[in-house]
Amino acid sequence: MRPESRLPDKRADNGAGGLTEHLQGDIAAQAEPSAASKPFRLPVGIALGLVFSVSLVVLCGIIIAFLAASDRNIAKRLLNEQARAVLKGHEEVLHNFFTRQEHLFQSIASHAAQSGRRMTSSDLTPYLELLPEGVKLDLGRAVLDEAPADQLPEANWSEFKYRQGFSTAVRELEIDLGNGQILLGYFPQTVFARLAREMSWDERQRIFLLAGPDTAIAVDGVPEDRFAASPGAVLPDLGGLSGTPLRLLWHDQPSGREIGEGIEGRLFPADGGMYTAIYGEVTSGPASGWIVGTLYRADEFGAVLDQTWVVLYVALGVLIVGAILSFLVGRMLGRPLTRLAMSAAELRQLNFDEARRLPRSRLAELDDVNQAFNGSVGALNAFAKYVPRELVSRLIEEGMTRSRNIELREMTIVFADLAGFTGKASHLTPEETATYLNTYFETVSEAIAESDGTIDKFLGDGVMAFWGAPSDQPDHAAMAIRAVAKLAERINASCSEDMRVRIGVHTGKVVVGDIGTTARMNYTVIGDAVNVAARLQEHGKEVDASARVIALASGETVAQIPEGYGGVSLGKVKLRGRDEPLTVFRIA
Repeated sequence: MRPESRLPDKRADNGAGGLTEHLQGDIAAQAEPSAASKPFRLPVGIALGLVFSVSLVVLCGIIIAFLAASDRNIAKRLLNEQARAVLKGHEEVLHNFFTRQEHLFQSIASHAAQSGRRMTSSDLTPYLELLPEGVKLDLGRAVLDEAPADQLPEANWSEFKYRQGFSTAVRELEIDLGNGQILLGYFPQTVFARLAREMSWDERQRIFLLAGPDTAIAVDGVPEDRFAASPGAVLPDLGGLSGTPLRLLWHDQPSGREIGEGIEGRLFPADGGMYTAIYGEVTSGPASGWIVGTLYRADEFGAVLDQTWVVLYVALGVLIVGAILSFLVGRMLGRPLTRLAMSAAELRQLNFDEARRLPRSRLAELDDVNQAFNGSVGALNAFAKYVPRELVSRLIEEGMTRSRNIELREMTIVFADLAGFTGKASHLTPEETATYLNTYFETVSEAIAESDGTIDKFLGDGVMAFWGAPSDQPDHAAMAIRAVAKLAERINASCSEDMRVRIGVHTGKVVVGDIGTTARMNYTVIGDAVNVAARLQEHGKEVDASARVIALASGETVAQIPEGYGGVSLGKVKLRGRDEPLTVFRIA
């Protein structure tokens, strides 16, 4: 279809604003490519925190576990040794007691044999002071004994028995005096009760003596009347002995169990608490078959083990606190790197103004990095004033930063020139001239940037821009026309009435890419289409020299504008430097 057949009925005077609205409504934004799934990235602060905390937990955990296990094993061995020492001490006390009594009786027998006379009750009185309180002596007729005269007679102990005149059970010690008499000693249960109390060297201990698993001889802390003897019950039954938790020693209870750990004893509940009884059986001497032991509260006997648990819990608590602190320290060390990454991301997008300056750090290396980065931002920000930032950003996005990136494309080129600037500048100071030019360039640049165009270069008071590269822009012609419409609208609304702009727009094949040397490169467009756009801008002076804005577009450009929109046809125009005439439209 020929461009002339698509001309609108309205004049361009009425269409600059309308053209902008129509183009904004009909030009679709290019679809962004779907982002590929990104691999998982762990923030450096969390990574450092995890490394520190996990390392601390693993290393210290191993050390604490080893020390706790060692301490517990040592505590177990100490308890084992303590239990053995206690029981051995008890047995030693029993052995010494019986040995002393036997030696005393043998001494009496030796003295009687040497005197050769019969002893009377009065002869025994001095010896009573050497015997435990409550012990009584008596003389009886001896049975013929054929033991050698030079050998000490043997002292014999009886089992506990009931005897008139004693409230508790009595154990008898008998020896032949060698003069036709025997000496009898009566040792009541109270003697062994006092002996049990003497075995205790710690107020936490309650010593007990058992004639067997179920028969109590003495239990520290139990009153004497609980051991009253009768012909039918010489010693009390342990299970019926009230007033002591020991009565439940052998009861089968859910929470009762053997201590183990190399210790002979039981842990059992009684009277609202837990108790530990350690014991051992006497295997020789007059007390052979007896069970001697000590009763503790469970928490007192296992205090050493409990302390190891306390140490373990405290160590674990400290380890947890240390892990948390290590994690926080890691996060604190990683925070500057996070800020650096965020600022570097802004830098990569060429948002130098939004790239935050990094603060000083007490860590020398981080402080050096931060200051170097801040200096780089300042240098790049200054450098960006001389380089088209949008162009570089698009080249990075398109991956076209390699050198000698050149291709042939169809593009739309725009030339905008400030009319009458030379004469106006002659009446302005250098500062006023720079201000005037900068205001003009800002207006042009904003309109081009808002329409996704790329400013190629500033040519004195002129601007060259293009669409269609480096990003692929299929509707580059419409985008360029939209930018021209915006620029015309803003120039017409400008308070500076002496600012007049001429614009030329053309679409055609051009060479685009990196042009220059390895030392200095310029991403630009080269081709006849560029010259045509420049000639159209020049031709605007001949069409309407007094217009504040005059924009001329070639038929090639107007042909790519959406159906129904265009400008005022100026027919075939022969431009300077071209042999063939060109169809031209006034679009503003």
